[in-house]
Amino acid sequence: MKLVLVTPFLESTGGLDRVVLKIAQHFDAKIHCLNHSPEKTFPEFKNLNIEVAKPGLLRKIPVMNRVTSAIEAGSYFYNLKLEDFDVINAHQTPSEWIRNKNSPVIWYCHTPNREAFDLYNWRMKRRNLLQKPIFWASIQAFKFFESRTVPNIEYIFTNSKNSQKRISRYLQRSSEVLHPGIETNNFSCKGYEKFFFYPSRIAPEKDFEHAIKAFKIFSSRFKDWKFIIAGSLSNRSDHQNYFKKLKSLCTPQITIETNVTEERLLDLYSRCYAVLFTPVDEDYGLVPLEAMASSKPCIAKNEGGPTETILNNKDGFLVSSIWDMAGKMEWLANNQDRCEEMGKYGRRKVQRDFTWEIFLKRFEEMARELSRS
Repeated sequence: MKLVLVTPFLESTGGLDRVVLKIAQHFDAKIHCLNHSPEKTFPEFKNLNIEVAKPGLLRKIPVMNRVTSAIEAGSYFYNLKLEDFDVINAHQTPSEWIRNKNSPVIWYCHTPNREAFDLYNWRMKRRNLLQKPIFWASIQAFKFFESRTVPNIEYIFTNSKNSQKRISRYLQRSSEVLHPGIETNNFSCKGYEKFFFYPSRIAPEKDFEHAIKAFKIFSSRFKDWKFIIAGSLSNRSDHQNYFKKLKSLCTPQITIETNVTEERLLDLYSRCYAVLFTPVDEDYGLVPLEAMASSKPCIAKNEGGPTETILNNKDGFLVSSIWDMAGKMEWLANNQDRCEEMGKYGRRKVQRDFTWEIFLKRFEEMARELSRS
């Protein structure tokens, strides 16, 4: 069976690129994309067949904004006609528009476009008067083409029940939850040093302020502890402005590291005491599972994907407020034996239930079924 993958970007070491990598390796699949930054993503992509689209007129503009970038990506996938394949696997909006001229398609929908749907009002409030009409118009255009393609997609996998609900609500499609795997052998525990860790890309929807405020409450009583934030930082103006805001909130006990290597990321996981995770209604979130793979408990907001992966009081905590988070940090700091027990419980769970073998077995079953239809 010949499988082909399509995705707009390969330029991070996040969960999305990891899923694309694992599927491509398993099927020895060719990848079509618009942008590939080898230095920013997993080095294993260098061994795969990747075709990067030639820049269109919009990409030749010296300064591209997000609207023109989205227009080019949408046009590319909507009009792309592929040859010599049995099944196409799409990742990340708007690659699902490949279904306009190709069939059959499996869409691994990490989440429906959050700017167009569940975060639309949240995003709109953060735009100025000049930006609001442009944002509104771009979302209306996106929804038009989404409605022309998504109903025809043969099968949809998604990463969580949270994303599954969004797909049903906003796209009126059914989907199957298929959790991404965790490579537990890459993660280890070197100890429980006196710092909390929040790894994620630096973006407003990750709500680092929540974790920072909780840590400040905690550190008023535990002055020898630290808090480390680490994640990729893009050149987008809103992300850069958000980074400046976070820096202004930092104390000597709080540090932010940007664009860290995977080696550095794994080292911080291995040495931290516990992990914090506070995004806005995260669709899934690999961070809690990576924490568990490192034998560390995770304290997360009681919403979105973490409610599906964290067993409250077993391998982490689900909290409803900043004060609640600070309280759980204090409890862990005073009970290292229980902290270690929770971390070890989480690692066993990940090794049992969140493997790439489980993921790829089910994905291949559906791909073969569609290729025969």
